[in-house]
Amino acid sequence: MRDWNELKSAVKKRAANAPTAPEGLAEDLSGVYDLGRVTEAPSPVSYTPGGRSWSIKTDRGRWLAVTVWDWVSEEQAELGARLCDAAVAAGVAAPVPVRSRQGRLIETVQEQAWRVQEWIKVGPSPMVPIAANVARRAGAILGTLHSLAIPSEAPVHPHLTSRRPEASWHALLDEARAAHKPWADQLQEALPTLDELSTIEVTIGDELILCHRSLNPEAVRMGHNDELVATGWDLAGSLTPELELGCALRDWTLHPSTNQQAITSFRDGYVEAAGQWPKLELASFAVAVTGYLNWTYDRICAAISSADSDHATFSESEAADLLNRPMTRSSLQQLLAAADA
Repeated sequence: MRDWNELKSAVKKRAANAPTAPEGLAEDLSGVYDLGRVTEAPSPVSYTPGGRSWSIKTDRGRWLAVTVWDWVSEEQAELGARLCDAAVAAGVAAPVPVRSRQGRLIETVQEQAWRVQEWIKVGPSPMVPIAANVARRAGAILGTLHSLAIPSEAPVHPHLTSRRPEASWHALLDEARAAHKPWADQLQEALPTLDELSTIEVTIGDELILCHRSLNPEAVRMGHNDELVATGWDLAGSLTPELELGCALRDWTLHPSTNQQAITSFRDGYVEAAGQWPKLELASFAVAVTGYLNWTYDRICAAISSADSDHATFSESEAADLLNRPMTRSSLQQLLAAADA
């Protein structure tokens, strides 16, 4: 914004165009989760690819209702709750989940999967580039989770292990061009880079533990006195510490470029909590690569064909950003060297 008046005008415009919740959603959620009598209309909080979250006020307090990916089962959510409970007992800050009248974490309301948590006062996600003190706290959270070393026998989710063949990417490029997407040329330019990334093959070790699996800046909120509040526990599942560490280093220290201070601070925080730094190699980033490739592919697909306007708008912006700053094999090599320095 160029000046204060322009900023105020933009805020007013956004407020006037604020989304409204589906009719009866707050009352239906309140009934299913036994939240009390709704006292005012729900207000929008944030939007993610999984859907929109809402603030619900009742005579018993304030709650956050969050949409859940359709592939997240109750069993999956229970894994996340188990890890979250252990993390909170070890000093990690996290929201308090609310169970439904049936004792479930996830319920389907108005044809959408939901979970509910107690409202807590938090700020936004950390700003990029990540400040050193924030990176240290993030590293400490991950180190704490790994120090719990909760064994897990569940298979690693295929989103983190299975990649699409090269032909699928070229077909996607054809679809982008047919849809006249402004970033179609960027996708074509990125294909050799993405193909080179695929040479980092996925190998899953035998000693799997229960991991958060999505401890990125978007899953964290700034709390009181700059405490980090970890969210997104629904995606918890099996992984090795080394592979999750590779994902976390990518998410916290590579944007918008390699951040040496953040790398050093993240490592210091991790070692302080976990006691040691695992031996990393380029293969430690294999799951990070797979997740990135699949996320990029899915966001491009949604930008081309999503029927939901919110989802399409989000995915359009995300696709353009991902293609403007693609992950590269060389950037991961630089990250590995910096982490071992």
